[in-house]
Amino acid sequence: MGGDGVGLGMVASDERFAIGRLQYSSSQRRDQGMIEFVSGISVVCFAASYAVALVCEASRLVFRSGVRGAAMIAFAAAGLVAHTIFLAWRATHEPAVPLSSAFDWYLLAAWVLAGGYLWLTIANPRTPVGLFLLPVVLGLIGAAHISSRAPFPQSPATQIWGAIHGSFNLAASVAVAVGAIAGLWWLIQAGRLARKEPSPRGLRLPSLERLAHVTSRTLTIAAWTAAAGFLSGIVLNAVNRQRGLLETVPWNDPVVLRMAALVAWLVIAAVVTRSTSRRADGPRTAAWLSLVSFGVLTASILWGLFGATRHGVPPARPQAAAVQSDQPAAAPADPEPQP
Repeated sequence: MGGDGVGLGMVASDERFAIGRLQYSSSQRRDQGMIEFVSGISVVCFAASYAVALVCEASRLVFRSGVRGAAMIAFAAAGLVAHTIFLAWRATHEPAVPLSSAFDWYLLAAWVLAGGYLWLTIANPRTPVGLFLLPVVLGLIGAAHISSRAPFPQSPATQIWGAIHGSFNLAASVAVAVGAIAGLWWLIQAGRLARKEPSPRGLRLPSLERLAHVTSRTLTIAAWTAAAGFLSGIVLNAVNRQRGLLETVPWNDPVVLRMAALVAWLVIAAVVTRSTSRRADGPRTAAWLSLVSFGVLTASILWGLFGATRHGVPPARPQAAAVQSDQPAAAPADPEPQP
């Protein structure tokens, strides 16, 4: 009887272990399926929602509708919710911290602009903010789609400096985009007033004074944050070199060159805007500088997407050591026979 009880206990234990393994395997498959679902469908979902909201914004120029405003806000809110869930899922299920890959960076920039669009649309329902802001959001999502999702190798020090570097660059990019939209609105509004034309159907823009203030302020913010991002990138490069996590990015690397050119241009634009702010043509100058700054930022992003770079590349092993380590160890030679 004692042996039978021990045997029954072992059988029950084995059954519990097998059930536990099945539950764990099922949970793993479910999590993997959810990861594939979120990564494969969510980007399409919130991009499609933003695209529908953009179509609703463009229809303002064609006809009037009583339900369009509610539908536009609903699609934008649904896209922002899906966007937020997707980023939160990556933040909790990816081993790296946020802003640790180009894919996350572009999606975060698009998320910030989409949130700003929804807030501005609710606060100013008659202003077609999305007609100018949503194309930038969709462009950033497209850039994320073709960029790398692989996170950079990290240590606690590089996590801190990487977050600082990415946050400053994110703030600079958002400031440039907002300033460009405000500058374009200023040019449209000033041209309409100079020709004494009525406002187009569905295109009600803020005053020239408010647009000029936003344009000059965002250029200043973009210059400061871009410079801080560039300097923090230099510190991050030094930390990576010291810890051997990434290859040292040379000064002639495309990423360094494009960021240096962007910072130099933004600083020049901010100084010129500041020096001409009291002149009669100061707002017009700031508006054109903001548009050119957006063009420089777009060129910089495209250069980073398609240009060859050593930014974020793990350190390569020396060729001789790699060859030697890959070759099998030679067998010891047989001793020569003694006479």
